[in-house]
This record gives sequence, structure tokens and C-alpha cells, in this order.
Amino acid sequence: MGRILMYAVIAIAAFFVIGWLIGLVFGLLKWVLIIGVIGLAVMGVMKLARGSKSKSPDWS
Repeated sequence: MGRILMYAVIAIAAFFVIGWLIGLVFGLLKWVLIIGVIGLAVMGVMKLARGSKSKSPDWS
């Protein structure tokens, strides 16, 4: 009886740990995607701002 209860407690603890790890991975993925979208938006705005400012050809 004690061994069965021990296995049940281990299984429940494993589900808690797996759930926490999955939540952590998806949370990190969410922040990576948010930072990537913000970075792409900033690069696009900088490219548009730089393109409209210099009308002369670039000889560098």
C-alpha cells in the first residue's frame, strides 16, 4: 500500500513539474516573439525614416 501511494505522489509531482516546464517554455517563446516583432517594427521604421531623409545618391 505504501509503495502504491509513493508512486502516486511521484506521478502527481511529475505532472506538476512537466506543467511548470511547459508553461516556462511557452512563456519564454511568447517573449521572444514579442521582442522579435518589436525589433522588426523598429527596423522598418528606421529604414523608412532613413530612406525618406536622403534623396541624394550614396557614394560611400
